[in-house]
Amino acid sequence: MRSPRLAALAGLAASILVAATAAPAQAAAVNGATYGGVHNAYERAAYPYMIDALDAGNRMIEIDLWTFFGQWTVSHSNPFGNANNCEQGSTAGQLRDSSRSRPLTDCLDNVKAWHDANPDHELLVIKLEMKDGFHDNRGRGPDELDAVLRPRFGGALITPAALLNGHATPDDGARAGAWPAQTRGKIMVYVIRGTAENDSLPTEIEYARHLRDHPADAQVFPVPDSAYGAADPREAYEQALRPWFVVFDGAATSFAALSPAQRAFYAPYVTTVTGAHSVSPTLDAYNPTPEQAHARAKLLGCLGATIVSSDWRDVPAWQGPHDRAAC
Repeated sequence: MRSPRLAALAGLAASILVAATAAPAQAAAVNGATYGGVHNAYERAAYPYMIDALDAGNRMIEIDLWTFFGQWTVSHSNPFGNANNCEQGSTAGQLRDSSRSRPLTDCLDNVKAWHDANPDHELLVIKLEMKDGFHDNRGRGPDELDAVLRPRFGGALITPAALLNGHATPDDGARAGAWPAQTRGKIMVYVIRGTAENDSLPTEIEYARHLRDHPADAQVFPVPDSAYGAADPREAYEQALRPWFVVFDGAATSFAALSPAQRAFYAPYVTTVTGAHSVSPTLDAYNPTPEQAHARAKLLGCLGATIVSSDWRDVPAWQGPHDRAAC
């Protein structure tokens, strides 16, 4: 009789086979690859320093950002002060040797230092959860966020404008397959609505309007608040904003539960699936075996996910990239 662990692995292998045969035939976004990354990479419990999260192989890092008090504050639950693993330093030689708990600008400087030291890296995605949303009246709006990103990353950023070359909206570009074919050395940033937002202008609407009105200047992709249902989640928004959303973020369980035809809708877009361990058969939330984590990332990639997010901080070499064409 097989052990429960071997049975679970066998079930996972069968799931991968089903995913491979049911994968959408459409062209996949962002070079047809799936990348793995870690939830709340800025926390010291995750990594001693931000650069450690990148050296560990993560190609998606999530940062929680507060703006109410007119600062770019990086913290999980404290809007009053920074609590994170970012330090002051803009070159690799200046890192891992100074005090931490710095604002977003220093977190981005740390990422830039790693980027400069690893210019041929795979695509790196920065996910910003705007914990309490934008506060433009306090100098922390979409244009100020652009101004923080633009001078640091410049041409290394994949921006919404990349999809507008000959296309009226990012949606037109995405469905035409206009995502950059070359993503090595590139960085992409997107924003999601925060868990503490309570104003009448949510993050994704505020930034989508900014993107629509300033498409050449916008540095960031907005994300609809809900994703991975049977219907297009953009239908919850005014018609004029819908084609400005081309990145989605939601639970891996919801994405995996869709039919192949339903998942095919998302094929032209960038899709992040969170809580990768929760897909059946469930895995340890923090410490699955490397083989289990690798297989799960491959499974979700075969289903069409672009980014697989987890809390697998100490699991080596699971992040890929995984070639979706090899499913």
